[in-house]
Amino acid sequence: MYHDASQLKIVGTGTYTVADAASLSGVPATRIRRWLQGRTREYCGETVFDEALWTSQLPIIDNGLYLGFRDLIELRMVDAFRRQKLSLPYLRKVVQAARDIVGDSHPFSTSAFKTDGRRLYLEVLSKTEEPKLIEVLNGQHAFHSIVSVGLKDVKFTAGVASQWVPETGKGEVVIDPARSFGAPVLLRYGIPTRVISEANRNGRSSAQITSDYEVDLKAVRAALAFEGELVA
Repeated sequence: MYHDASQLKIVGTGTYTVADAASLSGVPATRIRRWLQGRTREYCGETVFDEALWTSQLPIIDNGLYLGFRDLIELRMVDAFRRQKLSLPYLRKVVQAARDIVGDSHPFSTSAFKTDGRRLYLEVLSKTEEPKLIEVLNGQHAFHSIVSVGLKDVKFTAGVASQWVPETGKGEVVIDPARSFGAPVLLRYGIPTRVISEANRNGRSSAQITSDYEVDLKAVRAALAFEGELVA
């Protein structure tokens, strides 16, 4: 599943194909491409181009789109806004406003929105100068579902997202761009969850896996639970 980043010579950024990012974030691959590459479409008999919402941390490699770790966090947050039924033009206004306010190309993967979320959230809405958008998104429920929930399992270092500890991993799984090029690994052992899952699919029981890889049963079960929740 995970692209072998050893040839890309990128360390500490995380390296994900679009398929990887879709599986981890739950955002469809077509939407990821549209958000990060833009799209051409027909509108009122004319061909128009929708600009990308933001630019990936990684360059195009072998004609393929790759994402970094911070892109994953942006995806989750922007998708949370989208779930509030926002159109692409409105999403673009939200992302641009957040970028301007925070002063970062990836504003939602900064600690600002976790530590000072309510104020910045309202400031973003105000900066869009869109009464309809403010009406749709203003309210404790919208704020909680977008900012509080979207970042509650993310850890930060020097103000920037550095780890994602997915709830489905039961505290035993971490996604860290500084470990295994960002592939999900067991927090205490560093073994990719994919390895545990593949061993299980090949007929090894949980007890056998604990012996094979010298990990405890809790970690094995967490890895299998996490892999079982990934979007196919």
